[in-house]
Amino acid sequence: MSKNNYAVFGLGAFGAKLAVELSRAGNNVVVVDLNPERVNDLREKVTEAIVADVSNEEVIRELDVKKFDAIILGMSSHFEDLVLALTLLKQEGAAKVLAKAGNQIQERILYRLGADEVIQPEQDVAERLSRRLSLDNISDFFAFKGSAIAEVMVPEALSGQSLRQLDLRNRYNITVLLIRKPGGSPESIWNPDTILEQGDQLTVFGNQKSIIELFKN
Repeated sequence: MSKNNYAVFGLGAFGAKLAVELSRAGNNVVVVDLNPERVNDLREKVTEAIVADVSNEEVIRELDVKKFDAIILGMSSHFEDLVLALTLLKQEGAAKVLAKAGNQIQERILYRLGADEVIQPEQDVAERLSRRLSLDNISDFFAFKGSAIAEVMVPEALSGQSLRQLDLRNRYNITVLLIRKPGGSPESIWNPDTILEQGDQLTVFGNQKSIIELFKN
């Protein structure tokens, strides 16, 4: 599997954790921060660690930002620097820029300035926890652009029926990726005549609204 090239600008708790996880996943990761201590903490954990000011035009040029598949801006506590860095990155032709926002106002501003994606980690975590606590049969849920991947428990209403009978893909735009029987390990489903039983755990992908409606009870 080919490696992707990522850059993480700003090494607070979010940026540092993201950089390490991207590196562990086998990607090339360059990190940049003005704080030498933060940079040194990650030097052995990423591809390259640089002490620099990413709100400086010369720094952005020297980093050759077009080579990265995505650049993540993690310094929402320094919003002015974040805005300058985003503007410079777009001017230099960065392929994809994701920015961390501290609130909805920042999010709107960042999108208007050209951010490809804006992240609010605290809000995202709160939303996921709310779904997990509120939807009994949905243990995990990752939503993006109207679709979602989720781990769900088979409810009583679907129990005793085969995937062929349920026809989830055509009726609900939901694809079952994996099944785990109680006490077993996750397995791919190749046979459409596989019978679902209450308590089976499924990993599904498809329409976000359909997943919630079908598996919430």
